[in-house]
Amino acid sequence: MSGGINGTRKPAVAGTFYPAVGDYLLAEVKNHLSGAALIKSEKVMGAISPHAGWYYSGHVAGALFGGIRVPDKVIILGPNHKGAGHVAAFDDSSGWEFPFGTVPVDGGLCDAISQKCPLIEYDSAAHAGEHSLEVIIPFLYARNADVSIAPISLYTHDKSDLAEISGAVAAAAESFGALVVASSDMSHYLPDPAARRIDRATIKAVESMDYAALLENVKLNQGLCGAPAVAVAMESCRQNGARRAKLVKYATSGDIEGGRDAVVGYGGFVIF
Repeated sequence: MSGGINGTRKPAVAGTFYPAVGDYLLAEVKNHLSGAALIKSEKVMGAISPHAGWYYSGHVAGALFGGIRVPDKVIILGPNHKGAGHVAAFDDSSGWEFPFGTVPVDGGLCDAISQKCPLIEYDSAAHAGEHSLEVIIPFLYARNADVSIAPISLYTHDKSDLAEISGAVAAAAESFGALVVASSDMSHYLPDPAARRIDRATIKAVESMDYAALLENVKLNQGLCGAPAVAVAMESCRQNGARRAKLVKYATSGDIEGGRDAVVGYGGFVIF
């Protein structure tokens, strides 16, 4: 079943995670994007971005997306924090509304993935109220106003599920020339030194491009709330020829607020 049957998806966290006024929103995005170092020596096939409120992690997302080209089609995967709806789900709306306008859902791209992976169902309940994809999409739009998205929410750590999803995403990304973006924050609510220690291990696992090792590391350390999305991005890009990932920027919430007793880690990565 193709998407687009439920009209447009209304924003869930405008005014809390990011500005609710279009002009202010785009100005803030552009501020975060400004000054990013352009990555031009190799082809970027994927990206991993944080999904906290922009006050905390917008500078990391900006450093990431400001340095890469965003094509017209993006497959974007993120965690389903509430566990609502199907464990692997497309949104069945025609587009996602933001204060600046609507970013279309690419029905053809979603259907191409769905045909190779029936596990992923169309289910708006899995996306309702969820922030993990919503906070990233304005960065994609600011880099390419013609962007359309295939939004996938994940609430499964099953390795066979993730392998099936990765194969379908890889085939669609290659066929459509789509960028694959995963949404995830890193360690949560630990003292800053402990957070950085755990996040260093996670960064090493991501840069190794070994998604099985990454999942095992996360199982031990709980270092990525969006581990399934990151695993799919890594494996699908690997199947299409990517050989390495690189950390673009890392920070913790303590770098913004100054408090170091209980911080959240944020990393932005590119996959070549």
